[in-house]
Amino acid sequence: MMQLKCLIFITALAALFTFPSAAVANDPDVQATTIPASACRPESDTADASVRMVNGAFIFNTNSTGTVRFFCPLPINRLTVSDSSNDNDLTGYRVYYRDTDGTRNLAEITTHLFYRNSNAGSSIPVNAAWSSNSPPPIGTAPLVNTSFFFDAPNHQFEAFRLYFFVVTMRRNNTNQDPAFSGIDFVVPPPG
Repeated sequence: MMQLKCLIFITALAALFTFPSAAVANDPDVQATTIPASACRPESDTADASVRMVNGAFIFNTNSTGTVRFFCPLPINRLTVSDSSNDNDLTGYRVYYRDTDGTRNLAEITTHLFYRNSNAGSSIPVNAAWSSNSPPPIGTAPLVNTSFFFDAPNHQFEAFRLYFFVVTMRRNNTNQDPAFSGIDFVVPPPG
């Protein structure tokens, strides 16, 4: 009986270390966090004048083109509410968006996670940026609102840091109609 228990334990331990990091889900406090577009702020009054909020999403005003950067707070750090582990980890996030030219370069949404330390004068990137001009999920039509799960490199949130996303929305001409609706931290889809 003892040998069977040891074998089960060793098998479970081996399985834990053989799965790729993407198989690990965001921690519960991270999963419970959302960033609606309405929580974000354009970087300047000029950028603010180029966009408007429609049905909870940022879109460009009728005659505006160019790139607008948004700063979106991520109100989480290492400290946990769901348990006493004080260990919040991020494995990826889902972006809600519309890129009306698909992977071409006439419109684009990008997201990039950053943090500031309590004593830092500059922002530090957490992982690589995501772009809607990357290959979209199979079957995604570019003219519709959609979402994409970005399988980010694992990141352990720390205390004494302020986390935020820098999101850009760009269109080169008024024929394009990109939109940014928000970010959440659901469990990664299977597959």
